[in-house]
Amino acid sequence: MKKIALLSVFLILIQFSAEAQGDTISQRIVLIGDAGQLTDGRHPVVDAVRNLIPLDKKTTILFLGDNIYKNGLPDNQSGNYVQARAVLDSQLSVADGTPSKVFMIPGNHDWENGKRTGFDAIIREQVYVDYLGKPNVKFFPEDGCPGPVEVTIGNDITLILFDSQWWIHPFDKPELESDCGAKTKAELVNQIGEIAARNSKKLVILACHHPFKSNGIHGGFFTLKQHIFPFTDIKKSAYIPLPIIGSIYPIARSIFGTPQDIKHPNYTNMITEVSEAVKAAPNVLFVSGHEHNLQHIRDSSYNYIVSGGGCKQSRTSKSKRALFDSPSFGFGVLEISKNKNVTLTFYTVLDSVRKAYSTTLLNFSKIPEVVLDTAIREVDVPYVRYKDTITISASDKFPVLKGLNTLFRDKSYRSEWSVPVNMKIFKMTSTHGGFVPTSLGGGEQTRTLHLKDSKGKEWVLRTVEKDLHHTIPDNFQGVLPDKIIEQYGPAAHPYAPMAIPMMAEALNITTAHPELFFVPNDPAFGFYRPLFANKVCMLEERYPSPDNTDTKSTAKVFGKLLEENDHQADEHVVLRARLLDMLVGDYERHFAQWRWGTVDTGKGKIYYPIPKDRDQAFFYSDGKLLKFITTRAMPFLKGFMNRMPDVDWLNYSARDFDRVFMAEMDAVDWKKAIAQVQESLTDTLFRKAIAQMPPETVALDGETLFNKLVKRRNLLTQEGMNYYRFISKKVNVIGSNQKEYFKLSTTNEGLQVRVYARSKRNDTSFLMYNRIFHPSVTKEIRLFGLNDDDIFEIDSTVRSVIKIRVIGGKGNDTFNIRGRSEALLYDLKSEGNWIKPGSHAKNRFSADPPVNDNTILGFNYNKTSFPQTIFGYNSDDGFLWGAGISRKTYGFRNLPYASDQRFRFLAAPDRKGVQLNYSGEFNHITRNLDVLIKGYYASPVLRNFYGLGNQTVPDATKRFGFYQTRYKMLNMEALFRHRYFEKMQLMIGPVYQQYSAKYADNIGKVLERPAQIGLDSANIYSHKSYLGLKAAMHFDNRNNELFPSRGIVWHNEVLSQFGLKSGSKYFSRISSDMTVYASINDPQRVIAVMRVGVAKILSKNYEFFQAVSPGGEEYLHGFRKNRYLGKTSTYASMELRIRLFNIKSYIIPGNVGLITFYDVAHVTVKGAESKDLHTAYGVGFYVMPYKLFLISGTFGFSGKERVRNFTIGTKINLTY
Repeated sequence: MKKIALLSVFLILIQFSAEAQGDTISQRIVLIGDAGQLTDGRHPVVDAVRNLIPLDKKTTILFLGDNIYKNGLPDNQSGNYVQARAVLDSQLSVADGTPSKVFMIPGNHDWENGKRTGFDAIIREQVYVDYLGKPNVKFFPEDGCPGPVEVTIGNDITLILFDSQWWIHPFDKPELESDCGAKTKAELVNQIGEIAARNSKKLVILACHHPFKSNGIHGGFFTLKQHIFPFTDIKKSAYIPLPIIGSIYPIARSIFGTPQDIKHPNYTNMITEVSEAVKAAPNVLFVSGHEHNLQHIRDSSYNYIVSGGGCKQSRTSKSKRALFDSPSFGFGVLEISKNKNVTLTFYTVLDSVRKAYSTTLLNFSKIPEVVLDTAIREVDVPYVRYKDTITISASDKFPVLKGLNTLFRDKSYRSEWSVPVNMKIFKMTSTHGGFVPTSLGGGEQTRTLHLKDSKGKEWVLRTVEKDLHHTIPDNFQGVLPDKIIEQYGPAAHPYAPMAIPMMAEALNITTAHPELFFVPNDPAFGFYRPLFANKVCMLEERYPSPDNTDTKSTAKVFGKLLEENDHQADEHVVLRARLLDMLVGDYERHFAQWRWGTVDTGKGKIYYPIPKDRDQAFFYSDGKLLKFITTRAMPFLKGFMNRMPDVDWLNYSARDFDRVFMAEMDAVDWKKAIAQVQESLTDTLFRKAIAQMPPETVALDGETLFNKLVKRRNLLTQEGMNYYRFISKKVNVIGSNQKEYFKLSTTNEGLQVRVYARSKRNDTSFLMYNRIFHPSVTKEIRLFGLNDDDIFEIDSTVRSVIKIRVIGGKGNDTFNIRGRSEALLYDLKSEGNWIKPGSHAKNRFSADPPVNDNTILGFNYNKTSFPQTIFGYNSDDGFLWGAGISRKTYGFRNLPYASDQRFRFLAAPDRKGVQLNYSGEFNHITRNLDVLIKGYYASPVLRNFYGLGNQTVPDATKRFGFYQTRYKMLNMEALFRHRYFEKMQLMIGPVYQQYSAKYADNIGKVLERPAQIGLDSANIYSHKSYLGLKAAMHFDNRNNELFPSRGIVWHNEVLSQFGLKSGSKYFSRISSDMTVYASINDPQRVIAVMRVGVAKILSKNYEFFQAVSPGGEEYLHGFRKNRYLGKTSTYASMELRIRLFNIKSYIIPGNVGLITFYDVAHVTVKGAESKDLHTAYGVGFYVMPYKLFLISGTFGFSGKERVRNFTIGTKINLTY
């Protein structure tokens, strides 16, 4: 065997030697994917590359993600850190001592396999790679950003590297708050397209972890083996036959896909959008890993290469488009010759190394010119090279409204957008001495062109027309349909940025000075010409500062503050700048909206803020319907009004920014700053600032803007202090990665918190934080020590009711806690921390490193929603109406939220029924347990009772109301819950039930004479109460709660109750209900909803109200409520929701669809078994206005029975 292996190596080396002598190879790219695991302490694939491939300057090695299994690089305090690090080392050392280059990109496993803390894991991995300092090794993209990273290889090849897991990752990741070049998916796609277009004459290689085409598991391909022997995918020898049952998983995954599968919509959207972007280049190769195999697929003239056999093997399926596939360990090699031929070779690595496949992919010597397809605005005035000015409107997209449109639609600043304005013409070669374009920014609608002038100074040219989507915070993306968001376009004043600089300068705030230009169809723009031609733009300094020195992004400044304790932000200037934001109604003030200048004091550095991107100043919407909707769905869009309602929501996008950069400002500081703003911004100044805008628009709205500014300035004292109290309820006091001394003591004014920097000699003369907190305002203080050895001291005199959380961070920390305050201590048990004996603090130390995570960012607002109204009608209950209130709160590390409480009132006036429902979800009551509390009371319960059994037939002479029973019911339960993988829940806890019925309420109904239907009258009208235990398993991965198009809801429950009174008998039941949502086509025009369920009473005895009914009261549309009752029930249902068309009306935009359904039900009762299946069918409709609620109606047929249901609310088929 060794001889064969040596011979294989010898032959391959001869081949490479021959190629080298011919010198035909220009560049060589080695593709290794999913290499994140060692085999017996070695890495066979990496070793094969090191031994076989010439590691010269022509060779580039590309690791395609999943560089560490299974959860990325752990914290260096974890027990398996050294083992995980060794896996990385084995890969990163492949080119040591050679001129070859190595690039490593991330995969889903590097993001901790897509878990909540995945971002932390990817940062650890990059930091480790950087720490090694290997000059020829790079980890891209950096800082958890999506990329794209452009890498030039030789003269003819461009690599585009991007992080596909960033796109797919559902949890925390760098976006608007980050320093990434692309902060949104739209920006990422545009930048990929720009790189592809600029390199259209080269070979473009798009590299990411997730494949765009695959015949493997992630492509949804399963063989017969997986249907019959499903466990063989987990263990090769597990040949346990499970026909039919074994098909559930492969069928479900091939239809739905997990987030890591091509079938998943998020993944599919990535493929669609990125593929469209790279069409700007005619010769593109797609390379990836993810699948643990080797594949070459050719489809639609593109080559897709999957090289994921770095350390694992997984099957592939045959298809016509697959030119090669192998479920083997191995790697791929791309060779590009001097005459621009591109060859792909796959090598398999088993006992020996074998060339398994080789083919020529393409030749890119002749490349057609690619023209960027972008619409150019038509203008009446042609481009004249030497013309200096033009009179034109900002946009022709927002015409002035007339007639009935004015009653509903948003007038806002339509006149300002439409009025012709005289402005200068931008000339690329001469304005400000001439510019050179460097790169493109912005999203699909908002274009930003980065420029550099002759002196090297950077500028930004931004279109005035904006895409409002990018201004919506992540938490609210997708809440409203695009049609509504687009209506907010005219709510942004086109020239507002021109009015802000004068006000900012009056407050000593450094700011940019935008200039208004019309950009003609100028050939000097080159590639960017069609993107900016005939558009109105603003030109401003990219990095404005008083002395033209370098400025920093917010992300970099935040990092500096965390790293070194002698770096501080000038919070007084920040506060004045934020008060100005509130004054002008600018709601978009997140991290990315600021730059920072630096002052070196000799003892440290102070960073002062430079606000930028003032596009949303004066934002105002006057559309009545739009206001009604968005004040509930997006309360931060209240706009620039005479008053300042909900100032906390106005500042929502700055919720993290304010809590980081104004954490030391107390009430006195706020009052002084407010007074300074009010004194500096005089009426005269307001008029001068407004006059900086074009006179044509000042004539339209100048007086209105002035009056609003005056009124809002006068309100600043009240509303500014309201906001101070709001952000001071919970305060973060942040140390650094150096040594600090946190000192808490009592003063006459309140609880004083001071933080001192500690030198190597323990000198604490530098006071870096000092604030006094009042318990009437502040309820919680969180002290973050971060890294190094910190000291936390609370004086014995402290008796404050303010809750104090102390998060020690890495290092050997000292907790000298003496007072009787409510203090909670968090740190790692394995560190050498010291706690004062006899301390009254609560010890929350843990053996898991995440106990020290700094949860500084990610603040969320508590939300109350009221009233949540619902209306309906059905054949059983008559008319229904209800209202509800919900309250969701957020707390310290209570993910996804601390509590969610909902209360609903529902009335059935025709049946004189009232129902009350309460549900409370309280997360992390203990570290791993939640508590669920539910309560239900109905007076009376409106339940139909036709008797027990599968063959009950209503008496045709009786009216429907005869079969309605009336009794009161009270249900309460308190369950402990443990969550797994975010989607699955296990629950167990006590339940209580109380039943009572009155004879007088049932006169003239079926329960008037119970004996005629086999019931005991004495038993029916006796009070009953039960206490028992419920255990449940619940799985829910629906993609949308209101109207899901994919996902599974599976609820399993076991109930056991003991009677508390003599007439209350033991009762037990088991049940399982599953609903599957599947989008049959894309984009979700037809949605199939498949339901199946079974319930069985296990106890010998049960009451009529405990009998089980197929589908309960909510799963089936075609039967009357509780039409069949028994000891065992089964049901199945197939429903199709077919979207017919989309209403594009401004008043009620939304999807309209058809519903068809078919139900099957069966029950059994001991002694009266029947195999008959009951069927029902029907049709209906749905309308989903604004994506906020549903209007639905169904009409069902079952034998001679007709069932109608109409609902306005949050579900289809409302019942009492």
